[in-house]
Amino acid sequence: MGKIIFITGGVRSGKSAFAERYAKQLFQIYDRKRLLYIASGVAIDEEMAERIKRHQQDRFNSSVQWETIEIVDDLVFNDELFAEHPIVVWDCLTTWLNNVLYKTELLNGEARTHEINRYIQALKEQVLKWKEVNDCILLLVSNELLDEAQSKFSEVNRYCSLLGKMHQWIVEKCDEAYEMDYSLRKRWK
Repeated sequence: MGKIIFITGGVRSGKSAFAERYAKQLFQIYDRKRLLYIASGVAIDEEMAERIKRHQQDRFNSSVQWETIEIVDDLVFNDELFAEHPIVVWDCLTTWLNNVLYKTELLNGEARTHEINRYIQALKEQVLKWKEVNDCILLLVSNELLDEAQSKFSEVNRYCSLLGKMHQWIVEKCDEAYEMDYSLRKRWK
């Protein structure tokens, strides 16, 4: 059976760097054949384009070969990629959820809620499949946004509520959970 590792923390807390280092260690320890990186970022502005470029360069300059899969919202995967029990880093779920909310924003009421829930359910099923069927070691990276006061904007509160519930589900299912702060990690589980 595989493993789920959850890594969270504030923006620029060192989450991605820790996830990549840990993935490379696990890749060598478990002698896996593939090291996959699922990227959900979209270059919507210059700052995001620079962040994506920096992350790509970090992986390119790595001592191991990363395979990158871009998943903006729909979870479309080639199952053959996961047949060899890879180490997988998904960076990041916060961005993925944001992309889902953006994609569904023109839907109204129950139709939108249903569609968002469909995406989240698909994510849960995929994560469990990778762990239980494909024997993957999966490092899920996400931002910690729930330390802030409640927003006056309903869409921000919806996002935080969905993210919080998603985090709770992941932590319940995961084998290890880490929180990053100033590049320092605290293991919670």
